[in-house]
Amino acid sequence: MKEPKNLLKENKDLNSRLAEAEELLAAIKSGAVDALVTNDEKIFILKGADYAYRVFVENMNEGAGALTPNGIVMYCNNSLAKALGLPIEKIIGGSIFDFVGTNDIPRLKSILRKSKDQTTRAEIHLKKDYKKLFPVEVSCSPMKLEDEGICMVVTDLTERKNAELKIAKQREEILHATRVGKLAEFTASLAHEISQPLTATLSYAQAVQRLFEGREPELQEILRHIIHDNQRAVAIVQQLRDILKKNEPKMKPLDINALVKATVDLVITDATLRKDVLKVELESNLPFVCGDQIQIQQVLMNLISNSFDALKSRRGAHSVLIRTSRKDADTIVVEVMDSGCGISKESIPKLFSSFFTSKPDGLGMGLCISRSIVEAHGGRIEMKNNSDRGITFYFTIPVMQPK
Repeated sequence: MKEPKNLLKENKDLNSRLAEAEELLAAIKSGAVDALVTNDEKIFILKGADYAYRVFVENMNEGAGALTPNGIVMYCNNSLAKALGLPIEKIIGGSIFDFVGTNDIPRLKSILRKSKDQTTRAEIHLKKDYKKLFPVEVSCSPMKLEDEGICMVVTDLTERKNAELKIAKQREEILHATRVGKLAEFTASLAHEISQPLTATLSYAQAVQRLFEGREPELQEILRHIIHDNQRAVAIVQQLRDILKKNEPKMKPLDINALVKATVDLVITDATLRKDVLKVELESNLPFVCGDQIQIQQVLMNLISNSFDALKSRRGAHSVLIRTSRKDADTIVVEVMDSGCGISKESIPKLFSSFFTSKPDGLGMGLCISRSIVEAHGGRIEMKNNSDRGITFYFTIPVMQPK
């Protein structure tokens, strides 16, 4: 038979537990308890006395959760549930490692071990709807309960990472633009240096021509070729220097057909190859347009150069066709069509973007600059893959209106 003291003690314990049970039942009936989460022997509840704190936690922008030391989720707020793309009831009672990227599980286990004594932070990846990974920063701290627990705050880093990538891309574009600018300065300087020996060579050739005037017909023919090619080289160098100058556009009436012919003369440097490949179809009696000759030539030279580059990786018959026509009463269209390799569908939306290039040695500025020039002249530049092979770039330019 038990001692009276022991009976009194047991009775007291029973009364205490009964009071706790009654309190819990009353809390459930009144709605003061939001959730009951069981984990083996423990029951975790949120009581009405914690209402103010609960409202604060539930309205946090960051995700918040309470974990057991081995990673069982005892509580999570709405923000964390939304980030994970799951209802709260599918998260509470489960393992936090079910929602973590596989490669980050060892790191989170280490964080939880350290978090028993101190606050620990790290970047990991969580899964949205058990699938898509997204970057977060987790901050885990010891939580004083009847048993050990861990408080975890989760900050979604997706926007921050995207912003960092955007800044990094802009920084790279600025550095690239700086390199392109330095290259342009160097090219302009080089063109200036080349023009001097070309001028001297021309003078010597003309002097020899005068010296042997009326004699040595074969030598005279050779000298005529030297002088002609020298003059063409001088014109190309001067054209390059004009393009690289940072002058204001000089808008004046332009014969687009004459401009195409002049540009073709500049780009045909290999008479045995490019003359056979490059064809021109110019509609007659086109009206004048108003534009900057250098800038329009820059667009044409870029499109023609791109077409020749596209032919390099393509076997079979090669052709580049430049065509002018009248689109309507107020617009002329210029087309550059090649039989090259074409453009992939994935690359088409990015073609006119700064620094985008499909060439291993390309700078990615030509089409972007060409678009700016054409739009500044009131036109549009576009492209299309040809039905058989190759690609066609075409731009419009308004007809010059009579004053």
